[in-house]
Amino acid sequence: MKTTDFLGREWDIQCMGCAIAGGSMPVPGGFIQRTPHFCVHQDPLIPLPGCLVVASLRHIRSISDMQEPEYEEFARLVRIAHSAIKEATSIEHLTLVQEESSTHFHLWFFPWTQEVFVRYGRPSLVKIRDIIADMREKPINHAAWEELENSIDWIRHSWGSG
Repeated sequence: MKTTDFLGREWDIQCMGCAIAGGSMPVPGGFIQRTPHFCVHQDPLIPLPGCLVVASLRHIRSISDMQEPEYEEFARLVRIAHSAIKEATSIEHLTLVQEESSTHFHLWFFPWTQEVFVRYGRPSLVKIRDIIADMREKPINHAAWEELENSIDWIRHSWGSG
């Protein structure tokens, strides 16, 4: 599969989750957290502050594929990530999305930032695909990357208080 991250870097990979977990596709801003079973990072395709991914290190497709220790760790990461995103970005609404049609398990945190709210209206699950498509149209510029990188750092900093 060929893909391009929001910095304009092109990747030819079999499975994005495995490439990220294995280090052959570094995510912009680095991992926010990496645990024995998961990694938490900014979505490399969506340049939206607070758009995080909790991805399994093991190649699985769904929550029901998790072993009990994985599930316990996953639940803890979701709770902490939720708090850290809200604290760092001051947003009111987050939408969590997990679809089993993906080849590698990941859960998205989709933040309804003020910019998204103004451009697309009130939060709605049906709007997310169009918003993501708009955001993936072209790589971001240096100023936008600096702003996004700052949000990643703030989330990382806020992680401990989640």
